[in-house]
Amino acid sequence: MRTFLLRRLGTSLLAVVGVSVLVFLLVHLIPGDPVDNMLGEGADPRDKAALRACMDLDQTLPVQFARFAGHVADGTLGVTCHDPLHPRTVASLIGEALPETVALAAAAMLVALLLAIPLGVAAALRPGTGLDAAATAFSLAGISMPSMWLGPLLLVIFYIHLRWLPGPADDAPGLAGLVLPAVMLGTHLMAMLARMTRSSLLEVVGEDYIRTARAKGLGEGVVITKHALRNALVPVITVAGIQFGSLLAGAVVTEKVFARAGLGTLLLDAIAQRDYRVVQGCTLVTALTYVLVNLLVDLAYGLADPRIRLK
Repeated sequence: MRTFLLRRLGTSLLAVVGVSVLVFLLVHLIPGDPVDNMLGEGADPRDKAALRACMDLDQTLPVQFARFAGHVADGTLGVTCHDPLHPRTVASLIGEALPETVALAAAAMLVALLLAIPLGVAAALRPGTGLDAAATAFSLAGISMPSMWLGPLLLVIFYIHLRWLPGPADDAPGLAGLVLPAVMLGTHLMAMLARMTRSSLLEVVGEDYIRTARAKGLGEGVVITKHALRNALVPVITVAGIQFGSLLAGAVVTEKVFARAGLGTLLLDAIAQRDYRVVQGCTLVTALTYVLVNLLVDLAYGLADPRIRLK
């Protein structure tokens, strides 16, 4: 298991390097001048020259990439240039945005799992019944509702009319401000996880060792939770890990609807401003996040199915 994790880590880090190089080349191939985009075409030529020098655009691509690699090595990821009076490191900007995104992603995944696993288990234990049909309909409704429609709907119901939960204008700290955006994201994720739980559990409950456990006189609850569900969770963990990694990349729609300044919003604004360093830094952090999530998923396999730890 340890050898496998080390091999996965090495492969993932190589992929991160490849993604960083690719993003660096692609952002420089986008047509247009980022200096004109930031300052406007009518700006003073001296201001343009100063901004160009700050962004290293007066250097060749190899020199620019070498400096980018140096900024990665020193942990700053470079310095922003659009506000010369108040320069900020890219790492500090990401450090402010990332906790918001992590909190939102964790809350949304918690909502998704709390809804998906009970729905999937209930549907798998009563296949072809009304309960199965109701769970399937609920899951399909969750994945069919567009986020840009569900978010405002939640605000209208729980913020404007009922006044139960805070909205974007309240700047509410803590868990209260996470409830509505987490439900918005988690409802969409729940559908896929519920269907995966149902199909995986249906396969497991037909295995010989499940019949053996029942023949030993174990209660149905013990058979399902201790034997069947643990093995059925392996593919669910895979899907949940991929979904969680995508959430950490930034849920832009949710952040815009609920006015949360997360990593997705930072990346989107940087793309609009053609701020190369912020785009490269956000992409690098996102790629590293995927590596970390994949490693945690591999470790979770061993917790769900102890046989994997023996391989």
